[in-house]
Amino acid sequence: MNSLLRKYPSAMNERRQPPLRRFTFARLNPERRETERRDSPRFPIAAGVRFLRAADDGPEVIDGDVMEASLTGMRVVLDQPVCKNEQLLVEVTSEFHGGFNVTAQIMWVETTPEDCYIAGCEFCSILSLKQRAQLQRLAEMALAECS
Repeated sequence: MNSLLRKYPSAMNERRQPPLRRFTFARLNPERRETERRDSPRFPIAAGVRFLRAADDGPEVIDGDVMEASLTGMRVVLDQPVCKNEQLLVEVTSEFHGGFNVTAQIMWVETTPEDCYIAGCEFCSILSLKQRAQLQRLAEMALAECS
């Protein structure tokens, strides 16, 4: 191995990536920090969301928008109903900042007077570092739009 490093000294450096900044969302929404009861506080997000539901004739797509998110879940506005305890594949997307996929379970659903559906969902797995970084970029983008 040492002979390879001597021959290609930059090979190890090329694979290294800059470290992720410490991932704390509390700084994105400091006024909620004091009253937040969750282990992972919520923060506003500017991103679209697409839920995929398995159906007999192929996957059913449910479109919506993310209102706010945390490291463990998110609150979304959807154009079609979902059912409490239903597990769905979720695709969070942003036009300029990419997105990520995760499986989530619907924890609660409310209907609005405008015939939209607001749902809270919990991620079924812990987000990877890449997913966390993407979520942070989306939160920072939403914060910049508010400023």
